[in-house]
Amino acid sequence: MKKLIVNADDFGRTRGINAGVVEAHLFGIVTSATVMVLEPAAEEGVADVRRRAPRLALGLHFALTGGGLPASSPDRVPSLVVDGRFRRLPADLPGELSAEEVARELDAQLFLFEKMAGSPPTHLDSHHHSALHPSIQPVFEETALRLGIPVRASSRAAREELRNAGVRTPDRFVDGFYGEGATAANLRSILAGLVEEETTELMCHPGYSDERLLSGSSYAHERDRERTLLCDPELKLLAAERDIQLITFRDL
Repeated sequence: MKKLIVNADDFGRTRGINAGVVEAHLFGIVTSATVMVLEPAAEEGVADVRRRAPRLALGLHFALTGGGLPASSPDRVPSLVVDGRFRRLPADLPGELSAEEVARELDAQLFLFEKMAGSPPTHLDSHHHSALHPSIQPVFEETALRLGIPVRASSRAAREELRNAGVRTPDRFVDGFYGEGATAANLRSILAGLVEEETTELMCHPGYSDERLLSGSSYAHERDRERTLLCDPELKLLAAERDIQLITFRDL
């Protein structure tokens, strides 16, 4: 059997994203989402999931980029911030970060997650794939092992390193359902290309392009298209025909 985790990133960023993710879970193939606990709609969104969609698995979308405020006091994570805020992009990060400060901020965001969700996250991943940074991935490894949870492996090298450390990851990571790749034909091609006896994570970004998203993100209307495509009722039939089991990170 082929196993597929369909994970929606950026949950909590706006109400529109929250609504789109929940819709793509209740009526589509999304099985998992990762929460940006520092964003304004996170607490409300997690409460809505607990009430209306308890089968949607929730992980932590750890943020060290994006320009926002950290969960920690900025003076306790000076290598992670500039003028008290995270840098905008992974390319803006210095070559070396304080591992102690990364761990402190990760623990602070985990605390917020558990306060909202009432339980630890099903897994860890990171905003802008910043966990690929050489100062961040070792902290992810240590934290995942301590909590006994899996981690997204967004590159082959990361997967090998994580697994060598004893951390569970999916066998494959697919990020092609994004931007121009967010088409019905490509989504069906991804499902058709899944490998027997392997677990694949498909990253997606469904949502509603609400005013807050339109004013703060260059990836907005595309989320409407992703949401519509992921809710196509034929996808579940296609998954059944191709012996694809829709799972979450809990099942690894």
